[in-house]
Amino acid sequence: MYNFFERHKKTIIWAIVVAFLIGGVGLIGLNQAGMFKSSSSSTTNEAGVAAVVNGTKIMRAELDNASTNLSNQYRQYYQQMGQDPSSLFTGASGAYFQLSIEGQAMQQLIREALYGQQAKLMKISVASKDVDAQTDKQYNDLLSNYNITEEQLVTYLQGQGKTLEGFKKDMHNSVEMQLRDEALRDAVVGNVEPTDDDLAAYFEKNISKYTEDEQVRASHILVKDLDTANKVLDELNNGADFAELAKKYSTDTGTKDKGGDLGFFGRGQMVKEFEDAAFSLKVGEISQPVKSQYGYHIIKVTDRKAAHTPSLADVKTKVHDDYVKEVGDTKFNDWYKNIHDQAQITVEMPLVNAYMIEQQDKDKGLAEFQRILDEGLSDDPYLPYYIGRIYEAKMTSAQQEKKTLDDKTDQSDADKEQIATLAREIDADKANALSAYLKALENTDTDEKFLQRVLTLAPDSTTAIYLYGKLLAERGDTLGADTRFQEAISKDKTYVPAYIGSGDMAMEGSNYQRAVQQYTSALDLRPGDIGIMTKLASAYLALKDLDGAQKTLDEIAQTDPDNIKLIIGLGDLAYERLLAAAAQRDELNAKTDRTSAEDATLKDLNDQITQYEKEAVDQYNKAITRGGSLDVYIKLGNAYLAGGDLEDAKQNFQHVILRSPYKAEAYSGLAETLLQQGDEQGAISNYRLAFARTFDKAKKEDLGSKLVSLVPDDMDLRLQLAAVYASEYKWSAAIKQYAVVLDTNPDSLEAYRGIAEAYKWRTEYDTAIDYLTRGLQHATDAVDKIDLYNKIVDVNQAQVGQDKPLTDAGLDALFQLGTLYLAQGDDNNAEEKLQKLASDAPDYRADEVAQLLVQAGVTPAPTQTPSEAVTPQEAQTGSNTVQPTPGSSDGS
Repeated sequence: MYNFFERHKKTIIWAIVVAFLIGGVGLIGLNQAGMFKSSSSSTTNEAGVAAVVNGTKIMRAELDNASTNLSNQYRQYYQQMGQDPSSLFTGASGAYFQLSIEGQAMQQLIREALYGQQAKLMKISVASKDVDAQTDKQYNDLLSNYNITEEQLVTYLQGQGKTLEGFKKDMHNSVEMQLRDEALRDAVVGNVEPTDDDLAAYFEKNISKYTEDEQVRASHILVKDLDTANKVLDELNNGADFAELAKKYSTDTGTKDKGGDLGFFGRGQMVKEFEDAAFSLKVGEISQPVKSQYGYHIIKVTDRKAAHTPSLADVKTKVHDDYVKEVGDTKFNDWYKNIHDQAQITVEMPLVNAYMIEQQDKDKGLAEFQRILDEGLSDDPYLPYYIGRIYEAKMTSAQQEKKTLDDKTDQSDADKEQIATLAREIDADKANALSAYLKALENTDTDEKFLQRVLTLAPDSTTAIYLYGKLLAERGDTLGADTRFQEAISKDKTYVPAYIGSGDMAMEGSNYQRAVQQYTSALDLRPGDIGIMTKLASAYLALKDLDGAQKTLDEIAQTDPDNIKLIIGLGDLAYERLLAAAAQRDELNAKTDRTSAEDATLKDLNDQITQYEKEAVDQYNKAITRGGSLDVYIKLGNAYLAGGDLEDAKQNFQHVILRSPYKAEAYSGLAETLLQQGDEQGAISNYRLAFARTFDKAKKEDLGSKLVSLVPDDMDLRLQLAAVYASEYKWSAAIKQYAVVLDTNPDSLEAYRGIAEAYKWRTEYDTAIDYLTRGLQHATDAVDKIDLYNKIVDVNQAQVGQDKPLTDAGLDALFQLGTLYLAQGDDNNAEEKLQKLASDAPDYRADEVAQLLVQAGVTPAPTQTPSEAVTPQEAQTGSNTVQPTPGSSDGS
């Protein structure tokens, strides 16, 4: 972690400041803030002790505070880099990362405790005046370096619930600790006085550190638009002074007052487009406008340094300083290791202690983590993951060692024996890692990154494949989930969870026959499993195989007659029989010339309806008394509705809505009830609520169809229904709804877009383009026009084939898009469309396209000789501002 911050410290300095502001006292100021507790304190809460260092207690509160500060530094850094810091702390890897932060914070707290003890023994102290002076300097540097006022700082602190006085006090404590640690280091290291021979040997050993790559020194003028850039260039060509124009025009506040001077920089320190331009120029030469994400740059190269390796005499001062620092660091680190090894240190947090041991010795760390697991000393569900990753690291190390031996051409007998030993270790470590990972997966939330790690380790792991399927199912990807479940089954024909998962996906997709098959397969492998049997009964009911459902429910009743799912299932069976009888009754009632036999059948059916309704109601009420959910009340309402007891049905649906206003089925049931009671407006209102609340596309289609039949003039509703059909790839049904909308509202751009999309998917491209073109006649906003023209291009590209030249419809759309983007000042998109147009059809409105490209900032091909030409630098994209940062891969 130390190396991480060393590599990136210039980027994250402000992040650390912010973390300091957010977290309060930093790591190095804890003792002065009264955080360390002496063992003689009678008020110490033993349960809150995180560690004891030679009698000095480190409290859990200070560890939490230090960990929070360190976490904030990471979060701020990743935010500055434009990345989502939350990903660092999620899933299994996030749990280990958090543990590593606690471990690093603990190590730092132990270090500070030992520093304090040693400073006291060595009678090292810092004069108050020195602390005050350094605190004032750091505070003023903070304000000036980051261009903030004290008032802005006060406002920020107030937003964090802190005060300026408290912040200054914390900073004073931090500075005092810094100066004390520096004094301690000086006392331990003493004077380091290298001889010339020492420096010569050090220089030869580290000569690559002093080798300099090619560098240029450049100045630049940064402006926002091409017109201003060309204006500046004209003034320069007429003899204006570059430095004066930088002060006048440049928007780079960091360099404008220095005449735009950026100093020397090498490759990899600037954004690519800037670097390419600067290194292509000769000394004294000025570039054409160079475009980056920050604007347009006029660049002047003022000096160059060729790559070279200096002599010791050239860099003797730096070599001396590097030597003194390296020797001093080694001496101080050796000293610290010695006092640390001799110290009596007890870490009271088992996992943090195991992590710290792991950093020194993986095998000892593994043994400690395993002991914690075996003795139940932690309830962290990711503990097996921590163990698994150590086994995986050991496996990787053994693989690397084995490869080195495998690659030897003259293997000795000892080498061959070691190769065999390593092969056995690799197999054992892999098996142990997989076992630990799978144990962690059993007790933690599904984590795709973790699953991918397991599958990389063991691609044939049935459990990991199955769990990945479950993850996909949770995301709504039923096809992907079932593919994973089938893969698991193919690898292990006896893996019951995969059959169940596959059956669940079949139910989601309304493939009830397949669900029955999968649940039956699972039941064959696990006979008598009540959970599988209830799923199988539900599949039979959905399939309308009432005999199959009855048989399965009877088997459940023999084993567990009080099972609530059995009770609900019996209610569902009675309800399905009720619906079947009601359908037959309605069919006979619709006949005007019934026979006497049919009249007798009708009487029997009415008796059956009464019987089935009672059975369903009794079972659902019984389930409710056993703690059934609101869904059972909906089932009860549906049973009353099917039996014609409308008030009872209404009461149950309203009961559900009152307690959970997001149950779509309750609204649709109430709507149906009200419709049968003659309250059409009430029915429409509740159908709308159900339509808005359901996520089941099949139900949404059904509800939308009912609503359209009740309110055929509601065009917004038709658009919504059309979108539902489109999401299910039911293009004909979607087209029907869009067409009705356009007949009524011929200016509906949403309908034009939707119907064009439907015809595109039906590969009726000309019809799709025709509707989009008609839509353009009604588009008044540039954004809508751009959208429609882009859709024409997409349809035409699909029509002619990928990477094939567009036809006239697409070419005209590209031309119009170029014009519209230019009018919006969006030169990048304008250039993209116009360049494609010129590529697909060079002769299509060539002069106009060329003029538009010039407006977009594309310089025409030069007419002068190559020696006279100044190559324009075309930008792609950049990632940072154009400011040199030594050691950085781009600007910062």
